[in-house]
Amino acid sequence: MKVTLNRDGFYNLLELVGRISTKHITLPVLQCVLIEAREDNKVVLRATNLEIAIEAVLDAEVGEVGKVAVPASILLQTVNLINQKSISLRFTENSLEVDGNGSKTQIKSIPHEEFPSIPQVSGTGQVINGALFSLGIKSTAFAASLSSIKPELGSVNVFQKKEHTLTFVSTDSFRLFEKTVPQKSVVLDDAILIPQKNALEIARVCDVVGGDPRMKVNDHQLALEFESGVTITSRLVAGTFPDYEQIIPKEYSTHTTLLKEDLLHAFKKTNIFLNKFFQVGLSFNKDSVTVSAGNNDVGNTTESIRASTDGEDLSLNFNQRYISEALPHLSDDSIVIHLSGIGRPMVIKGVNDMSVRYLVMPMNK
Repeated sequence: MKVTLNRDGFYNLLELVGRISTKHITLPVLQCVLIEAREDNKVVLRATNLEIAIEAVLDAEVGEVGKVAVPASILLQTVNLINQKSISLRFTENSLEVDGNGSKTQIKSIPHEEFPSIPQVSGTGQVINGALFSLGIKSTAFAASLSSIKPELGSVNVFQKKEHTLTFVSTDSFRLFEKTVPQKSVVLDDAILIPQKNALEIARVCDVVGGDPRMKVNDHQLALEFESGVTITSRLVAGTFPDYEQIIPKEYSTHTTLLKEDLLHAFKKTNIFLNKFFQVGLSFNKDSVTVSAGNNDVGNTTESIRASTDGEDLSLNFNQRYISEALPHLSDDSIVIHLSGIGRPMVIKGVNDMSVRYLVMPMNK
C-alpha cells in the first residue's frame, strides 16, 4: 500500500473513527484502525469495538492498493505532530511508514486479516434530520440504566408515537425522560433499542459530521450513512422496552410552576448538605417551594423559592441528582411540576415546550 493524502482531512477522520477503538486483551486488533487504499483513489478508514463501527472515506493519491491495521492512538498522535499539508503512507515489512516531508515514522502493524468484518445494513433507508436525531439522544441518554442486568433499560428507545416525529425515551426504573423531535416524512415501523454508549457515539458523529444521514435499520443493526462518506453502524438490543405509560399518573393533586434557574440555584446550596443517598426534601405550598437537605456530619439547610401552586400542599423526598441532571434538558425558563400524592411519581414538563416529559420516583423517608 502506498498513498498520499491531505494531512488535515486524514487527521479529522482518523480522530472521528479512532475514538471507538479500544484496548482488548484477547483481540488487540480492536485498538487498531484499518486503512484500505482502493483503486478509485479513495482511502477507507474503519474501526470497531464489536458493539459499534465507523467507516470513513476520503480522497487520496493511491500509488499502490492494499490494507493495513495499526493502533489508532499511535497513528493519531503521530499525524497530529506533522505540520505538512500532505503526508504519505506506505506499508512495508509489517509496519506502516508515515512520511511528513522530513518526518518519517514507522508504526508496527497487526495482520489486517484479524480485523473483524463490519456488518452491512441493506435497503434504501430514509433520510433523517441528523441534528434532531442527535438532540433526541442527548436529551434522554443520561436517564438510562448503567447496569447490564437488563439491557433494555441500558438503552435509548426510539419509536414513532406521532407522524413526522420520533420519540426518544430512557429509564433506569427510578426516573424516565421522554423527548419527541420532528422528523418529517420518516416512518419507523418498529421501535429500536440503541445501547446508551452507542447512542451517545452516534449523537457525537451526527454533530461532528453534520448534514442529514440516511438511516437504515434491520433486526440487529442501525446504520447512519452520511453524504460525506462516513457511516456509523450500531448493534441494537433485542428486547422490549417497558410500557411506561402505565406508570405515568393520569390525574394530579398538585401543580406547581416555578423558574428552572431558581430550582437549580437552590440545589447548588443543598448539594453541600446532601447525605449519602443524595436526598433532598421538596415542600410545595401556595406561593413557594421549600428545598431542604441535611447531613448528620455536615449540617442542614433550607431554601425557599417563589412558585405558584394549584392544589393541595405536599412534601416529598427525592434523589436531588435525578432532578438536577434532567433540568438542563428542558428548554423552557419556567417548568411545571405535577404531583399525584405521597409515594407517587413526580412529572416535570416545560411550560411551553410539549416535546419533553420527565418522571422521577420519590424516595422513602
